Amino acid sequence: MSKAELNQDFFELGDKTSIVCADPATTEIVRNSLKDLDFKIHFADSEDGALDRIRYTQYNCIVIHENFAGSILQTNAVIRYLAPLAMNMRRGSFICLIGDSFNTLDAMQAFAQSVNVVVNPSDLPNLTAILKKGLAEFEMAYRVYRVSIDSLGDRRQPQRRVDH
Repeated sequence: MSKAELNQDFFELGDKTSIVCADPATTEIVRNSLKDLDFKIHFADSEDGALDRIRYTQYNCIVIHENFAGSILQTNAVIRYLAPLAMNMRRGSFICLIGDSFNTLDAMQAFAQSVNVVVNPSDLPNLTAILKKGLAEFEMAYRVYRVSIDSLGDRRQPQRRVDH
């Protein structure tokens, strides 16, 4: 069992869940911010480990460093997996991308990377406030979408036929 696997939180129904895909120094800062925001956290130490977790767990918040596991932005397997996800899966997760090539809270850079917010490492001391703002905007933007999908899901259930 890897060191990252030993430090995982146990998720229960109703918990705010997150996964962090970053180098150890960044992971520690992100962990503290997510704990301040009452998230339970999983840590990935490899791209394969991250992808396995993301495929089988719907995380509320995903934090990725552009150079996670020695990759570069263009080849980062986690980002490449998340970007083309179907809307119903993608809209369930807030994605934060950290990297030297970004200006913190630049909406156009975030849009270009198919994430919700980008953060420059120089702004990591303010990460709690950045995530709090981004998560509030995410919730406000997709609340109606999620409510609509939930109500449509109920209507799409097969109707029981009652013969009298």
